[in-house]
Amino acid sequence: MPAATQKKASKPKTKTAAARKTAKTKPVAEETQQELIAEEVEVSPALPPAPVAKLKKTERPSSNAIRPIREQFDLNLIVLAGRVRSVWGNKTDVFARLSVSHRGRLIEDDDALSSYVTLRIADGMVAGTPISIQPGEALRVQGYLTHREYSETLRKFLDDAHSINFLDLVDPSDLPSWRSLSFKRQNAVMNVLSMSLLDQDCQTLAHFGEAAQQEDRVLNRANVEGIVARVWEYRHNEGVDIFTRLAVYDEHTPLDAKRDGNYGRPRRLAHYVTVRFPCGKTSSGFPVRLSPGARVRVSGELRDKGQAVTLREELLRTGMPAVAEMMGRVSNAERMSEIKNTQESLHILADAVIVYSASGGSRNK
Repeated sequence: MPAATQKKASKPKTKTAAARKTAKTKPVAEETQQELIAEEVEVSPALPPAPVAKLKKTERPSSNAIRPIREQFDLNLIVLAGRVRSVWGNKTDVFARLSVSHRGRLIEDDDALSSYVTLRIADGMVAGTPISIQPGEALRVQGYLTHREYSETLRKFLDDAHSINFLDLVDPSDLPSWRSLSFKRQNAVMNVLSMSLLDQDCQTLAHFGEAAQQEDRVLNRANVEGIVARVWEYRHNEGVDIFTRLAVYDEHTPLDAKRDGNYGRPRRLAHYVTVRFPCGKTSSGFPVRLSPGARVRVSGELRDKGQAVTLREELLRTGMPAVAEMMGRVSNAERMSEIKNTQESLHILADAVIVYSASGGSRNK
């Protein structure tokens, strides 16, 4: 064949000019979208390139083509071992009160050296299997922390303080309003994902649920990470403790149906966990510097801390003008400062903390 009439064979191009033009006009921040467009117009080298419609300058590819970014979850892992003190039910769930030793014992007889943790066993089952549990048994449980909001009636507050006769001091016309008062409470609950029945030597008799992620001898360990929502101080005779409230976005957080998330991910409702740093330091002696919005990882033990509160403090905390007016009509106003009750607060006693830098540690939830 004459060279003049011979057509030169050319290799098929894998990307069209339209794809290159689109890639050049895309901003760097939309890198994921750019890669997707390039994939859509890519053809096999063994076939001639398929015709691709050119995009108008004012056209933008559909946002539906953007690949959603994979969700990343915060750490929320709790491992406890101790003795069951009480068991009760609420709707379909089973709750248990677990006594955990402060000195590394499976069975602790000294209440002053124990913390009490409320366990929630959803539907009375672990990993879909009905469990057996009763007071006095020794357990090892693994799960995650959530916060529980509830209301405490004024009558229960007075009963616990052995001061139900306070209602004799109020104005008779205010008595129905006093009886309807309640106080908002919040405390932590451990949700059980696995459970082992133990003998006195800490050996497993029966196991329910997923395999444990900690050593068999671990009796009290908490590892969580989240965003600092609040920081406050608690002064006592030995110094000043630093408390922080963490917003934890773990894999068990419920979806927020009212608001959309960022970058194609759903928005979630955080679990809130309280952390305490004794004297504002870690166990290694380093001072803790926290501010709202910082992201941290904390390791430590679960502890409960009782704090005395007076009836006057609780009434003023409601912030209701009608309650303040009723307080002014109590025949013996000093009695409200004398009536005290102890509020328990379950928290993590931190011995280690990692504070992530702002550039690398923030996550949009």
